[in-house]
Amino acid sequence: ALAEAERAHRRIAALPDGGHPATPAEAMAIEARVLELVGREVAGWKVATNSEGVSTWGAIFAEDCLTSPARLPAERMPLRGIEGEVAFRFTRDLPARAEPYSRDEIRAVLAAFPAIEIVDSRFENYDGTPSLDRTADRMSNGGLVSGTAEPGADQRDLSNLHVTLIRNGETVLDRMGGHSRKDPLLPVIEFIHARQSSLSFRAGQFITAGTLTGVVFGEKGDDYRVHFSGLGAVEVAFS
Repeated sequence: ALAEAERAHRRIAALPDGGHPATPAEAMAIEARVLELVGREVAGWKVATNSEGVSTWGAIFAEDCLTSPARLPAERMPLRGIEGEVAFRFTRDLPARAEPYSRDEIRAVLAAFPAIEIVDSRFENYDGTPSLDRTADRMSNGGLVSGTAEPGADQRDLSNLHVTLIRNGETVLDRMGGHSRKDPLLPVIEFIHARQSSLSFRAGQFITAGTLTGVVFGEKGDDYRVHFSGLGAVEVAFS
């Protein structure tokens, strides 16, 4: 059902009876099967670690990756949720191996950049859909807008960034930090550790590590700019 919704760019009311995942592992298994059926190129992942320490992820398709300043039709992402995030791009391959990579090894192959995740859903009722069902739906990813990192961005303390969110020229958020884990690299490391025995990461792929702004749902015609002091800015508008 999810694969058909992906291919047709439409929404479904709910997962079929008996198809609701009961655990994060079942949600990830459903997502993995959807990716097999759809066959689209995966450019990166959105990641999170739940309160039980289980890493979960949502694949982000290459066709849904945009460069700031991005302009896209509002109907392409009907939910139009946006989240300002710190993301990391692989500068070199990170081959699969059994022994966990250290933080220093992981950080050495990653370059931080500012991003806006576009939140979207294959479900008609996003708010009314169980959270594990949404996890199976690529964690409700619609796409990613990539900004350009400022010089020296990788030397910044990413756990203590000043972030502003501007909508239609008006500042709607202005604060220090805001990431649920404080350090956005933590869920990235946990995701890599969860996948690295069977998955090699390629240069150019990316991981986005969770929101610093919270999610904001927009209207047609809205434009957004997120600025991270010392990291860079990223923009998207819904025409």
